[in-house]
Amino acid sequence: MSHQRQLKKQTSALLAGLGNSPGEVATSLQAAGVQGVPKNNRSCAIALYLTALMGSEPRIRSVTVGHCSLLINMITPPDFRPAGRLQVQLPKPVRRFVSEFDAGQHPMITREQSVSAQASVTAVR
Repeated sequence: MSHQRQLKKQTSALLAGLGNSPGEVATSLQAAGVQGVPKNNRSCAIALYLTALMGSEPRIRSVTVGHCSLLINMITPPDFRPAGRLQVQLPKPVRRFVSEFDAGQHPMITREQSVSAQASVTAVR
């Protein structure tokens, strides 16, 4: 099995293991100590959770989460050149959680975005 296929399978399993409903996903993230920023695809609870669990993988540059899928930006060691993106579909419970999280429905795992981070996000848009 190729490295990308293996990574995609591992990521899908981690996401599926969060729970069978948005509430279970939130409970799993809270138990893991995750606090994310709503409407921020790199600092949302799901992105932070996956980054923490997969952060030791030297080929992963970043994880960004959308409404239906996430992207893993890959690099190639030792020169760390971009190596493409791996798209992983979010399971339905995680999709619904992302929607609810962005709507502010899970305050126990929500943290405020810092003022400097808000300014940089606003400048990028």
